[in-house]
Amino acid sequence: MFEDLVEYVRENYSRAPKIVELGVGSRIDVAEKIKKRLPLTEILVTDKDEAWVRKHMTSRVRAVADDMMFPQTRIYENASLVYSIHPPFEIVAPMVVLAGSVGADLLVVPRSDEQEMFQDGWRKLVRSGRTLGWLRTFRKEQH
Repeated sequence: MFEDLVEYVRENYSRAPKIVELGVGSRIDVAEKIKKRLPLTEILVTDKDEAWVRKHMTSRVRAVADDMMFPQTRIYENASLVYSIHPPFEIVAPMVVLAGSVGADLLVVPRSDEQEMFQDGWRKLVRSGRTLGWLRTFRKEQH
């Protein structure tokens, strides 16, 4: 389902030192697919549920407990991209602040009924006629 998203990340962030998925929830497969396509990139997932994070520590993708409402900025340093799939809308603003503070692009894949909330400062990403998500660019250099 998220193959186009994974391919977009591979094409645009192939030289990224780190990519972080915010609020991964129970879906770690997208991060694992990105890791498979970008084996030299550190792929990290975060979630505020520490029990979930402990359960997924053995994956090729590193998992860290962090609350988006009060993020530990050091976790995200050196990331070229932070992204989130179907985040609760109330954490989008804190994600924008976090991405801006660490200089990483922010890619959000909202639920279909929340598309209209992404306007000012966001760029709609379309591939094969389908909306992949919405991008805010904060990176200084391109990877």
